[in-house]
Amino acid sequence: MLCLLVCLCKTNLCGQLFTRITNTMNPIVTDAYESGGGSWVDINNDSLLDLFVANGNLSNQNNSLYRNTGNGNFVKVTSGAIVNDGGSSIGSTWGDYDNDGFLDCFVTNRNNFGNFLYHGNGDTVFTKITTGSVVTSMDNSNSSSWVDVDNDGDLDLYVVNFQAADFFYINSGVSGFTLSPITHSITSGTNFSIPGAWGDYNNDLYADLFIGNSGTQNDQLFTNNGNLAFTSSSFSDGKATLGSSWGDYDNDGDLDLFVTNFLSHGNILYQNSGAPAYSLTPVPGSIATESASSVGSAWGDLDNDGDLDLYVGNDGQNNFLYLNNGFPAYSFTKVLSGQVVNDGGNSFGCVFGDYDNDGQLDIFVANRLNQQNFLYHNNGTANNWITVKCTGVASNKSAIGTKVYVKSVIGGNPTWQMQEIEGQTGYNSQNLWLHFGLGDASLIDTMKIKWPSGKTDTCYAIPANQFYAAIEGACHTVTIITTGIEEFKTTPLHFQNYPNPFTGQTTLSYSLAQQTEVTIEIYDLTGRFVQGILSENQAPGIKELIVKPDKLAPGYYYFKLKTKEGSATRSFIYSN
Repeated sequence: MLCLLVCLCKTNLCGQLFTRITNTMNPIVTDAYESGGGSWVDINNDSLLDLFVANGNLSNQNNSLYRNTGNGNFVKVTSGAIVNDGGSSIGSTWGDYDNDGFLDCFVTNRNNFGNFLYHGNGDTVFTKITTGSVVTSMDNSNSSSWVDVDNDGDLDLYVVNFQAADFFYINSGVSGFTLSPITHSITSGTNFSIPGAWGDYNNDLYADLFIGNSGTQNDQLFTNNGNLAFTSSSFSDGKATLGSSWGDYDNDGDLDLFVTNFLSHGNILYQNSGAPAYSLTPVPGSIATESASSVGSAWGDLDNDGDLDLYVGNDGQNNFLYLNNGFPAYSFTKVLSGQVVNDGGNSFGCVFGDYDNDGQLDIFVANRLNQQNFLYHNNGTANNWITVKCTGVASNKSAIGTKVYVKSVIGGNPTWQMQEIEGQTGYNSQNLWLHFGLGDASLIDTMKIKWPSGKTDTCYAIPANQFYAAIEGACHTVTIITTGIEEFKTTPLHFQNYPNPFTGQTTLSYSLAQQTEVTIEIYDLTGRFVQGILSENQAPGIKELIVKPDKLAPGYYYFKLKTKEGSATRSFIYSN
């Protein structure tokens, strides 16, 4: 089966791995609005991706929020201001700007309608913010992003306006989490600006800003030097830019940039040269020669082979899907077959998200002319994968700006991959979870998480095909949540050992929410069972267990804790 599915992709039949969802009970695909962009976000912290879609564009329509109920099913949320405000909405950006553990939502509206800010209270309950310039200032807003521009641990907000100065709001932090407007040199332009994409392209932990301009105006790059100081540079492109996406498509550890252009101007892929110059140079090839009115774009490893593929939404034409051929050339092959590239439509935003937790990236596409939107289910390959959700502590809670590096041996080649959590991508779209394909690697040798605070967590020997919830400063408590199409299981709240690495003995600590059977075992890096440590029924509470694995050979291993609530692992290094 593995060979068959891999061969399908390599012979340009990868589009057939996607099935368009047409279930009349699924409101995502039966609603018809002027949709701009979509955001996959877990609004109720149940480890299922919900979907928010911005509607209106040039008219006045309510926005849509679809709650994921599992098993591929969604329920449309009908109560609350967030879905009943109307507006000429074109997109949204999600982030926890007051660090209370619940995602907040900012909605971008065009044509001087006024933008929306909703404070998340948990589940599908939101409070509409009605005071402050963040919701009273009006202009022709076209995109927005949460970003911790000054790395102070809270999210600021940037709004791109068309033919007007942009809005820039700095967060006051714990004194009240007030978003206050500032006047800045990067906001002063009056260009035909549409997308604004933040990404740390020069690896200095400061988010940089790409602004795309339509008409025949050149695009702009603002390099963040810290302390709200930026260096401005211009691209000599002169095209009608409507969207942009940062992504490390060549696995060299720095962000490259894909730019979509309207009116058949041809799209542009910029390759990052890396240190020391970090220059962005256009890459010739099939991607650059396509002629369409391209708008949205999304990077994602749709076949889980260890490199980023690219999807492009086109207005009035078929959409594009490019398969990354991977190491060493990292060239692309255009997929020609399948509904995913032959449905047509007036597509704007598009975004990858594994909505049914089966380890395969699905695709949502927003259509702008009161058409039904597209949802494509990825039937998948047998390749391995990992999904990572990060939570900041010293950094902003949503971990926007965090870089995750994953090293594994794929096809015999040691391979590093890197992705960054972004407040906006493509055209007014977003997903805060990171998904890595691992090919035939059943184990992640090393995971490095570089947080905006400057802290780096390093984890070892992580098994594949799991969902990981990583908390800043606590790599040893990375949680593994067993996943399946039917559900996400909960896990013990706490599982760690100290010291690590260790000789002689270590102390395992964990917490139980209820009376349950507890099993603790040791596995090696290949996933082979090595030794049983504990198997008994235990009462709820915090537990400690001294472990002396004196029969082990020195090396990397991991403990696995299993209860009826779920399972968790903790990697360790043993030296005798």
